[in-house]
Amino acid sequence: MTQTRQPQRIHNPASIDAAALRAAIAADGKVIVQFGEHFAPEPLLADLDALAATCGAALEIRFYGYHFTAFDAAILRALPHAANLSLDCHTSAVNLETLGELRHLRRLQLGVYELEEHGILALENLRTLEYLSLGETRKANIDLAPLRHWPQLTRLHTTGHVKNIDAITALPVLKQLSLSQIKSRDEVDFVSAMPALTQLRFILGGRASIAHVTAPLLEELEVVRVRGLEDLGDLGRFPRLRCLSVEDQIKVKELRLSNPALECLILRNCKTLERLAGIAALPQLGKLAVYLTQLDIDALLAAGMPPALKQLSFSTGQKKRDDMIRARLAQLGYAEARFY
Repeated sequence: MTQTRQPQRIHNPASIDAAALRAAIAADGKVIVQFGEHFAPEPLLADLDALAATCGAALEIRFYGYHFTAFDAAILRALPHAANLSLDCHTSAVNLETLGELRHLRRLQLGVYELEEHGILALENLRTLEYLSLGETRKANIDLAPLRHWPQLTRLHTTGHVKNIDAITALPVLKQLSLSQIKSRDEVDFVSAMPALTQLRFILGGRASIAHVTAPLLEELEVVRVRGLEDLGDLGRFPRLRCLSVEDQIKVKELRLSNPALECLILRNCKTLERLAGIAALPQLGKLAVYLTQLDIDALLAAGMPPALKQLSFSTGQKKRDDMIRARLAQLGYAEARFY
């Protein structure tokens, strides 16, 4: 949910311009050099590896979109200093065990739909990873048990992979967790046992409730298009929550808010949402953005807005009505709140 500046992407470059890439890193903190399926990058990899040796994780090297041929990971032997690697949007891949030879790797995004190496995370050198993103696979059976031996992992995204996911409760610095396409039959109780979690995202998948999920240090919660979700529970159980975003949840009718630290609330396309219990008493709420709900702006204003609120947007999807609301909010002194 936290917004960051998007890094520059260099697509299928004819050469490696080290000075330009360093300048991009200086400006944005990161740069991405990416190669598609029908491009032969081999002549460039020595120069790219030399840059990786000095730039570390600020240089992301990406191989993506191999749909008609298998991505051959043996090419990674030419990048022994790669610290930030993305192998994603591939239909299939071979020689993925080559990942085990990359001793400087700190960040990995892996997305191979026909992945057969369900034990790939057992490669010993991966234990020093700080960030891992696992994309969708046909079988969704990557074994997450080896993650218990990854003490430096701070961020994890998984798309449907839950086998032995409770292993991550042993990780002392895992702060950011994104769960995508988690089925309703898969329990998420393990979240409550994560000692350092500050950011949690549920996207897609399905379940009726997350009311039982706790996380005492949680600061950001995002819930997007979780099928069948009706109940988020009393959100006051997250006493440090600063940012809450709920999007495309057509069965959620009420949010119960008693969060003393909540600063930002974003609600998009929650078409049955009709009540925000406790919103007027939120002492730190400075930003509220509402789009396509059953909430009544007149009732909200009449009940009183939090005194700290400075940014407020409210849209019904009806242009004439929305223009009137926008003018009224501006007259009341509110700046427009951005949804992202």
